[in-house]
Amino acid sequence: MKLLKKPFSCTEEKATFHHEGFFWRCWFSGNVGDNNGSMWKFWYTNQSPSKNCTHAYLSPFPLLRDEHNSTSYDSAIIYRGFWTVLMLLGVLTVVVASFLIICAAPFASHILYKAGGGFFIVAGVLFSLVVVMYVIWVQAMADLENYTNMKKMDCPDFAVYVRYGWSFMLAPIGVFFALLAGMLFLLVGRYIYLHSD
Repeated sequence: MKLLKKPFSCTEEKATFHHEGFFWRCWFSGNVGDNNGSMWKFWYTNQSPSKNCTHAYLSPFPLLRDEHNSTSYDSAIIYRGFWTVLMLLGVLTVVVASFLIICAAPFASHILYKAGGGFFIVAGVLFSLVVVMYVIWVQAMADLENYTNMKKMDCPDFAVYVRYGWSFMLAPIGVFFALLAGMLFLLVGRYIYLHSD
């Protein structure tokens, strides 16, 4: 997420860049140049020398805790907790499915193929829930509109831009391949069951 804002004097444009990951939440400031829409230039060629990071599970909002009331903060912690649990369950499910498929590799047990396929399908469903919950979290739970309105009282040119990273853009492809792998392994298990003696 990128928060563009001017300082209180509003004479020069500053930007605060936030990066929200699974384990870490980082932010750093920089000047908004002529090409302020280019995230490529900022992330790869013009990085700030100082960066602040904290554990992401301690900050359910992409903003500071003191700028929200306690009720919305507690609700966001619970929401982020469910999101984290679903993410970890998805990863665990993929690991279990992979282990079952590896154990069934010599085409000996159709049950292991079917179980592995079922676990891959469950992982795909869990990861799709994680993606949907993340969009809801950023767009609704973070309440960026009220934050922007509050900051515009001090600086009328304040603006917030939300941009999703590569990991978010590739997540639906991962969901598709998890579901595809699950269906293929279910078909392999069915084929072995029908053609076994």
